[in-house]
Amino acid sequence: MMQILLFCRVKNRKAPISFKYALLVGIGLGVIIGCRNMLWYVYYGEFSEFKWSRGFFLHIVNYGTWALLMPLVYYFITNYRLTKESPFREKFNAVAGCLAVCFLHEVVSNLIYHIPAHSLGAENLDAKKIRFILFSIPIAMIARVLEYGVLFAIITSLEYARKFKDKQIELAQLENQLSSAQLNALRLQLQPHFLFNTLNTISSLMEFNIKSAQKIVSKLGNLLRTVLDKNKKSSIPLRQELEFVRSYLDIEEARFADRLQIHYEIDKSVLDYKVPGLILQPLVENAIKHGFARNSENGNITLRAYPEGESIVLSIVDDGVGSGLSKPELLSKGIGLKNVNDRLGLLYRDQYSLDVVSSRGNGFEVRVKIPFNENALTEIVS
Repeated sequence: MMQILLFCRVKNRKAPISFKYALLVGIGLGVIIGCRNMLWYVYYGEFSEFKWSRGFFLHIVNYGTWALLMPLVYYFITNYRLTKESPFREKFNAVAGCLAVCFLHEVVSNLIYHIPAHSLGAENLDAKKIRFILFSIPIAMIARVLEYGVLFAIITSLEYARKFKDKQIELAQLENQLSSAQLNALRLQLQPHFLFNTLNTISSLMEFNIKSAQKIVSKLGNLLRTVLDKNKKSSIPLRQELEFVRSYLDIEEARFADRLQIHYEIDKSVLDYKVPGLILQPLVENAIKHGFARNSENGNITLRAYPEGESIVLSIVDDGVGSGLSKPELLSKGIGLKNVNDRLGLLYRDQYSLDVVSSRGNGFEVRVKIPFNENALTEIVS
């Protein structure tokens, strides 16, 4: 039994009910069934024919053995589920696992029952009895398979209930995470130096290019409208995300005049696919802030979006000062990168990638890869 427990622990599976409680439930159910049989005999006035060994103890052994085998049962049920889409090998493993557990139950329960019964003189365990037990195993397997089916239904229900509860927790965490991301974006857009620089740019343009100043005012309005929109969905088409980022970059491009050049390399086939809202803004902000904002040299930022297999790739590249830090160091020290990575991990789990390519003096590239399949996102946020 300890080997079974250790085996299941290696598989990193935690049963919905602990082994101790499963054993108590099994014994309790056996006692209830045994009491029912005893009352049945009492009701018909045949209590003298009631045998405690088979009418009572046998049921405790039966359900208690299922409790003892619960870790193994749980392993087969959670690892080999019969579905229409399951390959033949998984279907075979599911059936074989069921029959193996049922056969093991029959062997163990017979040993637990007959050896004490023979020792106490309740039943004689001779060669004839052993042959009878062996030949009755195929028939008894029918009952064991039915009991396995009941356990399958119970464990599956408990698993779905637990997954539903976990999803509710994830939804709450996701909502808090997305709210924090929007709040951070709002603070970024409204922080004094950004507004001051933007307004200063508008003021300067008003003296010689009123139309450009009006465009910047419009871009600023778009930014504020987006971050203040409480009804904004957490996943939006890529074209909307790019419109928001373009407004932000247009303002920065006007502020830096000829020093900053923005290039867009966007594959039109991916514009309608959903991406997390406000996922690109922290990355382009990093490109400006850390790439060349503190230097007097000119700079280029390139935004790329294109399909790659079953995924969308979003890339932000700058030719600024770069960084000599490793990816783990950048993710731990850079707030923008860390927030983006955390959000992607919460939304897509292990179905995404975030790569950083940089070295000191050779620019900086962040490459995000997320799946095309919208269900990878909506199964969590819907």
